[in-house]
Amino acid sequence: MMQTDGLRPIVEALDREMSRLLARPDSTGADTTALLSSWAELIEFLGLGPPPELRSCPFCGSVGMRAATRCGTCWRKLEPAAPLASA
Repeated sequence: MMQTDGLRPIVEALDREMSRLLARPDSTGADTTALLSSWAELIEFLGLGPPPELRSCPFCGSVGMRAATRCGTCWRKLEPAAPLASA
C-alpha cells in the first residue's frame, strides 16, 4: 500500500500552482495544455481520492479522522460523528 500522508500536501500545493498557471495567460506564448494534461493523468494514476474527513477531539482538541472511535492523542472514547449535511 502506498504511503500518502506526505504526498497529499505536496499534491495539493502543486494543484494550487497548476490552477494559477491555468488562470494566468503566459506572456511567453508557451502552451501549458500538455503540462496540465500530464498533471491530471498523474493525479488520476495516484488515486488519492478526496482528502480524509477530519474533526477535533472534544477533550484535547487534537485533530483526527472523522470516523475515529478513539482520539489518537488522548485515547478517550469519541462519540460517533454527526452526519454531514447534504449540499
